Amino acid sequence: MPFYQKKKFLVILISPSAGGKSTVARELLKDRTKFSYSISYTTRSPRGNEQNGIDYHFIDETEFKKRIEKGFFLEYARVHNNWWYGTSLISIKELLEQNHHVVLDIDVQGALQIKSSELDFVSIFLLPPDRNVLIQRLRDRGTDSEEIIQTRLKTAIKEIDLITSFDYLVINDDLDNTIEQVLRIIVSEENKTKRYKNIKNIFYGG
Repeated sequence: MPFYQKKKFLVILISPSAGGKSTVARELLKDRTKFSYSISYTTRSPRGNEQNGIDYHFIDETEFKKRIEKGFFLEYARVHNNWWYGTSLISIKELLEQNHHVVLDIDVQGALQIKSSELDFVSIFLLPPDRNVLIQRLRDRGTDSEEIIQTRLKTAIKEIDLITSFDYLVINDDLDNTIEQVLRIIVSEENKTKRYKNIKNIFYGG
């Protein structure tokens, strides 16, 4: 059977805080033959066992703003009026050239910026089953005060209003089921005619 070449694209996972985007990203990245991950930059401090250069690139706000001015980031955002997060454009392009899908787990602000870029992507919004589950997941993380949790919840409500800005919605009620749905979406996107690169070569020799 002929080998059909398909264009690789960004897989953008979006969710409110504690919505499951990082967990789903980790599951996808177990298949390193198909997926790569661009490590984000942030101005917040490491949490728990997080390591610089592995979980995030941790830099201070002055350095982050310098990189904004230089056009270093594909997307960037200040989250909850506190920490900055951003994704390196050069890193994304290099990973796509390695013939891997690139997985990004980012917030709504960053995802909307990528929509206006020229990069090929599919956006998947992950949402807990209901408000109570979201609140419980925020509390179960054990990293935030009640005040911060309420701030994150208010932000989540605003983000949910923008769901229709993205391609797909997956209700994240069970991890295995969520992963299965996300993989089905990716396969469906791979099979879109616009992503086949060598059809003419195979059938017409030119």
